[in-house]
Amino acid sequence: MKADDVPNRIPIDREQSRPWVEVAQSARLMRDLLSETPPAIDGSPFRTIDDHLPQSCEMWCRSYLSSALEHLGMWADFVAPLSFHPDAAVHHEARPAQTLARAALESASQAVWVMASRDSREVLRRHLSLVLADWAEQRKAEVDPERKEALKQQRLGLLEILESYGVKVDDPSYLTLVTAAANEVRNHLSDGDIGNPEQVERLWRASAGSAHGKVWPLLELRVSVEVDERRYSFPDADAMSAILVLANRVTQYGDRKGCRRDARRNRPYWGGHRAHRVVLPDPAAL
Repeated sequence: MKADDVPNRIPIDREQSRPWVEVAQSARLMRDLLSETPPAIDGSPFRTIDDHLPQSCEMWCRSYLSSALEHLGMWADFVAPLSFHPDAAVHHEARPAQTLARAALESASQAVWVMASRDSREVLRRHLSLVLADWAEQRKAEVDPERKEALKQQRLGLLEILESYGVKVDDPSYLTLVTAAANEVRNHLSDGDIGNPEQVERLWRASAGSAHGKVWPLLELRVSVEVDERRYSFPDADAMSAILVLANRVTQYGDRKGCRRDARRNRPYWGGHRAHRVVLPDPAAL
């Protein structure tokens, strides 16, 4: 082979692209499943908590999963469109794929982290931790001074109420959420082979780096060939698959957990475990 014979792009074979199509079809199925899932039933942690809260835990977790599926859905429309021209060619680059997968992973990880606890009090604490973090980011983005101050006081007011009840909240980083969610999937999903925590962290950091235009993922997540003493490199299809599969598995777990069926009622419900009585402050105060 001569240098002139090396193409600017290389074809992806069926075996390499199989995980991409599986993620695409899974995203479409999960999106339909989530949209058709009715509200939480009596006795679920979400219903127990939401009876007292203006900031619905169920609504927030649905939003996290919807966000994940919107990003994976965009991947699906790109890699496996429902209709396409026979002569159409799809050109893949690593960074857009990793960016979509990272967004889906971070979104779904929040829902999985909240739903992972079997104690409704802990579900509540985790939910409010994310609410407070969300409000903090909203305040930073606000440009109107009066609205900015109102958002600050809203957050401080909730913190004061929680402190009076002895509730300590977290401010988890996305890495913390992703690794915790991956651990939950690894321990409870039979087909949850997603690598060890170090591998999960590397996948997340590489996808974040790709989203931010960092150079190291571009250098490391590539395959190279040398022809006539010249090196040619292409995106590593397996590396793209790894982060997409991780994002899909975490999203699947969140979707399944929310839509699990109660054997007695045979109805979908959110949470999937026995709820404890939760003692909460006055809803008006929240």
